[in-house]
Amino acid sequence: MLPILFELPFLKLKSLTLLAFFAVFFSAFIFWRKGREEHYNTFEIFDAFLLSGLFGFIVGRIVFVISHWASFSQNIINIFNVVEKSGNMPFVALVAAVLFLYRYANKRKWDAFEILDFYVTAISLGMVFIYVGFFLDGSYGGTFTNLPWGVITIGTFEKTHPAQLYSFLYYLLAYIYLSKIEYIYRTLEWYRSGKKTAQSGFLFSTFLIFTATFHLLTETVRLPGLFIANISLDYFIYLAMLVFGLMLLYRRSGRTFSFFKKS
Repeated sequence: MLPILFELPFLKLKSLTLLAFFAVFFSAFIFWRKGREEHYNTFEIFDAFLLSGLFGFIVGRIVFVISHWASFSQNIINIFNVVEKSGNMPFVALVAAVLFLYRYANKRKWDAFEILDFYVTAISLGMVFIYVGFFLDGSYGGTFTNLPWGVITIGTFEKTHPAQLYSFLYYLLAYIYLSKIEYIYRTLEWYRSGKKTAQSGFLFSTFLIFTATFHLLTETVRLPGLFIANISLDYFIYLAMLVFGLMLLYRRSGRTFSFFKKS
């Protein structure tokens, strides 16, 4: 673990802070580049990314503070000290950012699902840096294990699953897949459903499906994130995310559920 890269009397640089900067920079670049390729206004597309990211960060921070209120109740100022008292809910932040971006795109009469396709590709790359930062910081670790690749993190004396590295590997593969399939999915006959052109939203839908599946499969090796009355909601949240992703993929392929069809 390397939570602090270097420390001077007037400056302390955390590894998570630096990698979070890289995450924002490279995610913003990917999102901006894809928007430019599709002839969106580059200034507006960049603003959309920054505003959605800021909104997601704020919502994720609020939920984190509420769920860890005992750590903040003694000093309310620490709520705003995101450097020394860092902490966020990545999943909550992502959902909030997606909802904001979807609404923002619709207001500007953009293809909202095309924008979300750009976004999940960009965010996948950003999450690669974020989870390396979590690993170096010792945060968002896993459950105890005796497996040979277990690691001892800050604050523990037994080996735990390097859950951050599992997520790092998943998001790296997700980014590679989304980057490649982006230029192929419109030719997939099953997705086009016999039509001449395919609708956008394929990347967003598959991202939801793959991410939910990954989290469900690794549920037992990760520490729970969201609680209500000491009950973990993670399993139910990712199960709902999987179902929603599958339904959205089906609808974006141009098909209609039989119970919605008119008789």
